[in-house]
Amino acid sequence: MSDLRIGSIGSAPVAPALAKVGAASPGAPGFGETLGRALKAVDELQVKAQSAATAVASGRDVDMTQTLVTIEKANISLQFALQIRNKLLEAYQEIMRIQV
Repeated sequence: MSDLRIGSIGSAPVAPALAKVGAASPGAPGFGETLGRALKAVDELQVKAQSAATAVASGRDVDMTQTLVTIEKANISLQFALQIRNKLLEAYQEIMRIQV
């Protein structure tokens, strides 16, 4: 989840930001690459949660607090990814409803 940081909103004027909407900076990751990295991070958290749950179920001596934190991080990241998916689907459906 460390790749999913949200930066602060600066006090920059809106007009210059809108002027740069069409111009992507060279070397900056695209939307697909960013989405892929985010999904990979969610998958890694899910794998860690699965291994932590397996360790608890097998009776190994593990820190229960850390195990619960790991599982909850995975749960929250999955819920966040699902909400992003829902918003993307809503945006797609809205675009498809536009009559040209």
